Amino acid sequence: MKQLLYTLMLLLFVKAIPLAAQNKISPEQKMIMEYYNLLYKQKDSLEADKVKARLLKKFPKGRFARRLASEGISQLQGEAYMTAAEQFRSDFPIEEWYKNPDDQGFIFVNFYRGYSNTLWRTKQYDKLVELMPEMEFNMLVDLYRHGPMFLIMKAPIDPKEYVDVSRKIIDVMYAKKDIVVDMYSSGKTQNGQAQSEQMYYYLAVETEVLQRSERYQEAVECMEKIPAEVRCGFYPQGNQAYVISLEKLGRHNEAVRALESSAGTGLMTSELYTMLKRHYGSLAAKPAATFDEYFNSLKLPVYLDNIKNEMARGMVNEPYNAFTMPDIDGGEVRSASFSEDDIVVIDFWATWCAPCIAALEGMQMAVDKFHSDKNVKFFFVCTQDTPNKERVKDVWKRKNLHDMLVLFDTGGQHANVYKSMFKGTSAIPQKVILKNGRIRYRAEGYSGSPSQLMDEMVAVIELLKEE
Repeated sequence: MKQLLYTLMLLLFVKAIPLAAQNKISPEQKMIMEYYNLLYKQKDSLEADKVKARLLKKFPKGRFARRLASEGISQLQGEAYMTAAEQFRSDFPIEEWYKNPDDQGFIFVNFYRGYSNTLWRTKQYDKLVELMPEMEFNMLVDLYRHGPMFLIMKAPIDPKEYVDVSRKIIDVMYAKKDIVVDMYSSGKTQNGQAQSEQMYYYLAVETEVLQRSERYQEAVECMEKIPAEVRCGFYPQGNQAYVISLEKLGRHNEAVRALESSAGTGLMTSELYTMLKRHYGSLAAKPAATFDEYFNSLKLPVYLDNIKNEMARGMVNEPYNAFTMPDIDGGEVRSASFSEDDIVVIDFWATWCAPCIAALEGMQMAVDKFHSDKNVKFFFVCTQDTPNKERVKDVWKRKNLHDMLVLFDTGGQHANVYKSMFKGTSAIPQKVILKNGRIRYRAEGYSGSPSQLMDEMVAVIELLKEE
């Protein structure tokens, strides 16, 4: 094991040296190789310590000292960590590495990710803003994803508390989006086309942060950094924030265009869907005979093709075990009562499952669409979860859900029906669609778009109706 460790450590220090130059290894490299040879191969820790001391004295700002310092910082906490982190920035400026990179940029990646996330977590925003210009694009992405993006999507915290620093992270990211820095091998830079496209998603997320902070002009400016032809193709809540901000600024016609673009990409929230319905209802001259026709006419052909292809991949034709489950109202649902013409949509979810709860918004849209169709039935099976009516009702109230009947899975682990339909997994959310005593469709997970989930359900149901 020690021999292997010696070899790995040695490789870390020589792997970037070109073959033609390996006879010209620097004095520091020679001492580093000597140190690891003594420590791991010859197992002479006393002599190794002497070499280490000479190394640090002769090359106090060298590769070895830098690596040693970064490893030491990771062992510290609290004020000791903050002091050591600032000392590292002073002793080993990343600007110098950018000018003369080596193969150990990963040391800076680890340091800046750890330090910036600590500053975010401890709300030392002034220090964080000072740090950000030193960070390359992917370090900033990591900070944004674990900071503002996590909070706006997952935490019930007013974004006004962090909007200023969130906007500054985005601004620095945007300024650096066009250049990729290789932090793991050569340190070279290249064109960042992929990063530029990745940036669009974070701009859409930031639009929601700004809109919910009532900074509507900034929200619109942020979203409009995304090219118009793809602007509404990344994040449903960002699309909603953009439309709301345009309306707040009195730019109604642009808000309508953004609504229609969101419908085209399939990235609508239930609120946007309602707004689009309201817009259709307000028109004296209708663009289509019904709202559904109007809504469908807005969808891009490539989006519709993707939905159809994806649904086709999920279609199956398998038997299922008959079941009886209690419902939240004190009754029960028996599969034996389904008729041949019934199309039965079952959503397996749990009160502890965040993606399951997020997906309920899209399922509500599907329920509303088929509300008057007596042959399409929806059931929401609370599985792998202790039956708790009050907890379920809290979710329904918080999400403003209605006409969605909850059933409770059976058995000791409250998962008997789930296990009978999904072998070898416990993942949720899961959906099945039944017809004529067979499972005809199954799908796992949630894409994040309520209207896309509705479109998926509609596509499968319509395929089954056509049979």
